[in-house]
Order: sequence, then structure tokens, then C-alpha cells
Amino acid sequence: MHARTKKWGISAVIAALVGASALWVHADSSVESDIRQRLQTAAPQSKVVSVRASEMPGVYAVELEGGVVYASADGQYLLQGDLLQIKGKEIVNLTDKANADRRIALLKGINKRDEIIFPAKGKAKAVLTVFTDVDCGYCRKLHEEVPAMNAKGIEIRYLAYPRDLPRAGANAGTGARMTEIWCNADRAKAMTLAKQGKPVPAGKADCKAPISEQFALGRQMGVTGTPAIFNAKGEQLGGYISADRAASLLGIN
Repeated sequence: MHARTKKWGISAVIAALVGASALWVHADSSVESDIRQRLQTAAPQSKVVSVRASEMPGVYAVELEGGVVYASADGQYLLQGDLLQIKGKEIVNLTDKANADRRIALLKGINKRDEIIFPAKGKAKAVLTVFTDVDCGYCRKLHEEVPAMNAKGIEIRYLAYPRDLPRAGANAGTGARMTEIWCNADRAKAMTLAKQGKPVPAGKADCKAPISEQFALGRQMGVTGTPAIFNAKGEQLGGYISADRAASLLGIN
């Protein structure tokens, strides 16, 4: 049990580092070759996408499918964690910045027709994108705060993240329930009913819901649990938050 917990912890760290390659330039070909060879020997199941020199001298960023690790020039040593830079009296998290920039690009690529939107009352002052699971207790608790968030000028945009999808697939378990919601004539109403534990009307039979695609997007964004809330700057605000807390974090009076 302990080993499994440790494995998932490492996966979460790797997921949080995806996209940091924007900070780096390509590594020397001999360095790249050494790092690739060592990783291929030690972890043949890992596919190396690219090797780049990081902003830290002598340290290289190795982008794998699903994440990034750092390596020494000879590939003998690997590190996982955030890359920080001291600038005068300030410590800058370069990994966070790269992740935020990447998340912004991913959020901009979402088709609004694929989201379930609870619009702000009046003019929207802020937008929050929420990866949700209708069977998640804190997701249901968060949904109870949505009317108050809307009243404060916060628009909520839901994306599907059924946590059991890797095991059950999109056509069973929570994935199937979320497919019914996304295929419903009134998706917002269906979402509310589902989060209240009530039956949801059957959706269109010929509908193709983007459940798997949105789950994959969540993984790219670094989502490891639900709810996962992101602002327009690509920053993750955490899990469950109240309407008052959301307004405070967004600078809304």
C-alpha cells in the first residue's frame, strides 16, 4: 500500500511539470544522446519527447510523455520538482510560470460548445473553469456555491473529469452518467440534477460527448483530483472553495 501511494505521488509531481519546456533551448546533441540512452536502458517504457537545456546551468529538462524530469548532462542523475530562480529579493517559480502559460493556451483551445456554462448575473467579472466529477462529494458541495458565484459576477465553465474513467471508460460508471449530462437538451439542468443525486433525463441517442477528450485535457492541465478550478490566468485555485473565497481570490468585491 505504501509503495502504491509513493508511485502516485511521483506521478502527480511529473504531471505538475508538464509544459515547462517553454523555458529551455535544445540541448547539445551529444548530451541529448547520453540522456536518452541512459533513460532507454533504465526505463525502456518511457518515451523521451525532447531534451532541452534549462535555465539552471548544467541541468537539462527531459520531456517525457506525460511530464518532465530534470537530468545531469551525462543522464546519471534525475530530479523532480519545481525550478526556482532568485531575482534580487524575489524567488521566481519558473515551472509555475511555464505551467500557467501552457494552461492559458489549453484553456483558449476549448470550444465553448463543449462546456457546461453557468453564466454570471449581469456582466461577467471573472471566469472559472472547473474540472468536475458528478459523483465527487466536494464537487457537489462546490455546485451549491455556483448560484452565489454567479450573483457575484463569476461565470462557471464545467469540463468533465470522471475519476474512474481510466478503469471504467467513458461508457460505464461516472463516465456514462456524465455522457448523459453532456448529451442532454438542457445540460445545465442535468448537471444540477446529477449533483443533487437525482435522475437525469436520457440524452440524445446519437450524441458524442467529449468526456474522454476533456479528461485527457485535465491530465494535460495537471489535474489529479476534483474539483479542480482554474482562473483565466491559468492558475489553479485549488479544490472546493466557497463563493466568498472565490471572489476574494479573484479580487471581486
